[in-house]
Amino acid sequence: MAREEFRALDERVYIDVASRAPMADRVAVAVESYLEVCRLRGADKEHWYERAESIRGTLADLLGAGTDEIAFTKNTSDGLNTLALALDLKAGDNVVLCPEFEHANNVYPWLNLRRHGIEVRSVAPRAGDVDLDSVRLAIDERTRVVTLSSVSSMTGGRPDLAAVAELCRPRGIFVLVDAAQSLGIVDTDLERIGIDGLVGATQKGLLSMYGLGVLYCRRAWLDRLEPPFLSVPSIVREGLHESDLGDITDYRVRDSAARFETGNYNFAGLFALEAALTFYDDFSPSSVEAHVGALATRLIDGLDALGLPVITPRQESRRAGIVVTEPPEVAELARHLTAEGIQVAVRRGRLRASFHLYNNDDDVDRLLDGIAGAA
Repeated sequence: MAREEFRALDERVYIDVASRAPMADRVAVAVESYLEVCRLRGADKEHWYERAESIRGTLADLLGAGTDEIAFTKNTSDGLNTLALALDLKAGDNVVLCPEFEHANNVYPWLNLRRHGIEVRSVAPRAGDVDLDSVRLAIDERTRVVTLSSVSSMTGGRPDLAAVAELCRPRGIFVLVDAAQSLGIVDTDLERIGIDGLVGATQKGLLSMYGLGVLYCRRAWLDRLEPPFLSVPSIVREGLHESDLGDITDYRVRDSAARFETGNYNFAGLFALEAALTFYDDFSPSSVEAHVGALATRLIDGLDALGLPVITPRQESRRAGIVVTEPPEVAELARHLTAEGIQVAVRRGRLRASFHLYNNDDDVDRLLDGIAGAA
């Protein structure tokens, strides 16, 4: 069973994938194999690049995207900043977001653009979620971007991304999604959902490690976005070694999302991801989503029984595997849970539990017992 590969679960109840995933045995083996090549031969870059393209294809299939719509970045923040700059917003344009719903790293890139005359318009959350009517009221003819998380790390809310895309596409508004908390956990079909851009990283739901990010850009937008940074991987350079200069007077950027890639890949991160993606040979994305959803429901019901307020939306389609509650004395409760060998997180004064495929009902019950025992 997959649970047996996660050694961290031998030591504690781990309900904190929204912070980071524990590393599975197969992922550790992949990293060790990469390091062994580095130790014995230095590198095997030609083969590594071939593997990178294979991984790109596997990831595209998992997300319902075209291979040409996927790029590799450093992390979620790198992807957000890259697309924010590639959109080439002008003074007077505006961006719509919900700060209370977002991680801070999907707020600062847009605040940074205010120095260029870009307006940042904030909408308020409603019942732990982003309200479509609030977004509709905030946009106008100068709105260029609506950005939001697919699953909020702050509330556990899960907006209707397809409805947001349907609202924005006729108006030419770019819908950019921070998917840090949904990749690998929520069954995702980007072609069906219809958003324009998505970014995330691999150390959470994708069960891999820090230092690698994922960027998606819908094919229809690629030619309209200029990469803010250029290096060898961004440019069409057929037949040239990476050190060759080529024709610098008539270069052409790639017609794929690879135009947003810079420098060498994090190969260790890529091969860790390659190993982690094999979990989805045995566990379909839809089964993972159903599993974490059932665990979240069990926890919400238990919190209700304990009389604790739940911030996360009740409607199953508007949440995934994150449950947020706001108990009294949250710091003291968190210390108690840690002492009991239960790992969750405290974010903005709230207690957050987050599930993945390796969690089970016993984990939920241990957490609820731990909370009850602190009372």
